[in-house]
Amino acid sequence: MNARPHDALANLLNHARTQAGKIKILPNENGVEIQLLEAQLGFQHSFISGALPVRARQTTQALLKACNNKQRNIKTMLDLTAGWGFDGFTLAWHGQQVTLLEQNVLVHAIVACSLDRLQADPEKAAVADRLSIKNTNANSYLQSKDSNLVYDCIYLDPMFPRSKSGAKPAKEMQILQALTANIEIDSCFELALQKARRRVVVKRPARAALLSALKPDLVYREKTVRFDVYLTR
Repeated sequence: MNARPHDALANLLNHARTQAGKIKILPNENGVEIQLLEAQLGFQHSFISGALPVRARQTTQALLKACNNKQRNIKTMLDLTAGWGFDGFTLAWHGQQVTLLEQNVLVHAIVACSLDRLQADPEKAAVADRLSIKNTNANSYLQSKDSNLVYDCIYLDPMFPRSKSGAKPAKEMQILQALTANIEIDSCFELALQKARRRVVVKRPARAALLSALKPDLVYREKTVRFDVYLTR
């Protein structure tokens, strides 16, 4: 369950104050504007406006194919590395119940605040009802009593390594990289394989090495990314 709107906003502003010299946080009716001061980078985090809702509607995305099957019986998702929650939002848009895990307190607070804005939008409240976010470490969660909750699919999106071409990622990803670090990916992946009811999906750069050198059962590709699927049943 998501925090009440007032609580989510207060929590966000409290965490933002602790990093006032590094980042500026400006909540608004659509979400949260984020400015990384030293790098002079900024973007609007929103599940209501901008490009994300437009992209989420698209039905041909490899993400959607990777996180479902022909029987259409993958209903519950656990996103171990939520970040800004973009992929989780897309999956929830298409009907899946998604639990997001984010260990960084500020990133978690930003996403939680934007989720409250989404909940207040009568046209999209049903999507918000299918999304929840927890501020926790993924490895700890998978080993806790809460991990007894059964998820049909577990999703893992490690932050991509720096490109050899020197090309910078999108500004929202640069900001995320400045605020967070990858969790213990290999151990997290091993636990996910033990816990997922039907499959584990790993998002990778298109030409990146396999995670833990383990060959996937299925692969879905887009131009710059791929989704490696490991069937667990």
